[in-house]
Amino acid sequence: MANPIPKTRFLLAAGAAALVLLPTAAAQAGGSGHGPSGHQTIWRGDFDGAGAAWSVQTDGAAASWRGWTLTQRDDWFTAAAPEGVGCNPETDRPLDQRCFLDGRQQFSRSRGVIAVADNGVAAAKGAVVDGGNPVNSTLVSPGVPVGGKRAVELVFSSHYRQAHKAVGRVTVAFDGGAEQEILRYSAARVSANGGGDVISGQEVIRVDVPSRARTAVFRFAYSNNRPQMFWAVDDVVVRTPLPALSRGAKPVTFQVLSDIQVEGLPYTDGALDLLHRQAPNAKGLIFVGDIISGPREATQEQQVAEYAQVSEAFAGHKLPPVYPAIGNHDVRSRVLTMEQQIGNYVTWANQWGANITKTYYEKVIGGVPLIVLGPEAGVAEDEKNDISDAQMAFLSQRLAYWSTKGKQVLVQRHYPFEWTVSGTYGNFYENGPREFDIEKIIGKYPNVIYLSGHTHWSPYRRDWAAQVVVDGGHKDGYTAINTGALAMEFMPSPDDPWDEDSATDRPESPGVLTVSVYEDRTVVRAFDVLTGEQINEIEVANPAPRR
Repeated sequence: MANPIPKTRFLLAAGAAALVLLPTAAAQAGGSGHGPSGHQTIWRGDFDGAGAAWSVQTDGAAASWRGWTLTQRDDWFTAAAPEGVGCNPETDRPLDQRCFLDGRQQFSRSRGVIAVADNGVAAAKGAVVDGGNPVNSTLVSPGVPVGGKRAVELVFSSHYRQAHKAVGRVTVAFDGGAEQEILRYSAARVSANGGGDVISGQEVIRVDVPSRARTAVFRFAYSNNRPQMFWAVDDVVVRTPLPALSRGAKPVTFQVLSDIQVEGLPYTDGALDLLHRQAPNAKGLIFVGDIISGPREATQEQQVAEYAQVSEAFAGHKLPPVYPAIGNHDVRSRVLTMEQQIGNYVTWANQWGANITKTYYEKVIGGVPLIVLGPEAGVAEDEKNDISDAQMAFLSQRLAYWSTKGKQVLVQRHYPFEWTVSGTYGNFYENGPREFDIEKIIGKYPNVIYLSGHTHWSPYRRDWAAQVVVDGGHKDGYTAINTGALAMEFMPSPDDPWDEDSATDRPESPGVLTVSVYEDRTVVRAFDVLTGEQINEIEVANPAPRR
């Protein structure tokens, strides 16, 4: 399994976005709050157009890419591509290993301008980097106002490859005083990176603020004497921490699974048992698509038989109502019409309590809104990706309504958006026209938690969840969550840096989630079906105004 991590608690919330807008004067003067029960964003240190907000201090001779550099993400990938080497997977197989960019392209959280300290690119562009010419470079924030705060959280996206003696450090200094180290990456196992790589991760660091301190300066220091590897940073946010959950707070809880596809049936009993143990009072089971395998030549009889297999696996369990999205495998048959396949999906869903008539719908479950999106039959040619204008209007109207009600909204769709959660840096996940349109709508609402399947990338990975800002959307973005799969696991391709492949070095890691919605936050936990252990957790603060 690529990039495994120990059981860790991550916090995501409005203001801790995978992308955030550049710091405005108001943000630097104190930020925009979300009320006393949620996070207050104090400062947004994104790099898109915000170069003047940061300074860089690099020892030694100046050279292209030597030390911290603010760059468009895609320009970084281009700079790292080898010259004179064919890297087109269609014509240059087998690809030279130099085409693989040392994992740079796996920074799926990143969009737009990022900060990069990259010795590999610097050396390729002519900089001398060795034991006698090490790179020591520091990225320095402006003074962040922290007066009156007891503690803050520093949040940032981090993509780090460990070179032999490289060290990455984050420090804080209050009111011009001495620096205090708050995070260290190094080859030592006791470091925050465990001595290894941090692939598309998010760091959330609590920092206690001294009494009477007024400003804090954060520094990202990188030292490396090898002409290789890198540290990339994006989406730097300083915010106040969430308070502890109030005693006796009771959530509305959901069970979540995805992508059975028949291959996952051997794990279904264990998955449902685990979900019942972890969320025995769940109000619903959210099924994020690909209920069946759906062979391309499947007849009506064969497709119905696959749905029956899933029902048989469900039959021995005490389940809440099941609310499924429709996946690509559920409508893959070349033999059946789209209408027939949607009819089979609706029939199956209603057998398990969904009470639906089409592929997109809204349910309010225990006071929690759940919006499900999906492809439709009979969509006009001028409408894209089998999603009608009527469905787009439905999404816009319902999200606007729930925003005014101060509710966090669960939006469920089988497909993820590109450059969000694990694996979505790959060409396979490039957005089509409707994906851009849907994400543009969702990006207006920081109270949206978007649940997607389809990738089969494991929730063990650091970027299983991310908060994403869309151009022109809300400054705090929306939360995207990869729900894993019961069928086979996928991971980076060994043959193409922009592709994926099934994880042939199994054992597999089929995963499931629970979602617990409180008034002021939602807690999402991921579990390994084979071990029964929790493997990840995030808290998403509710930023919506109370009405």
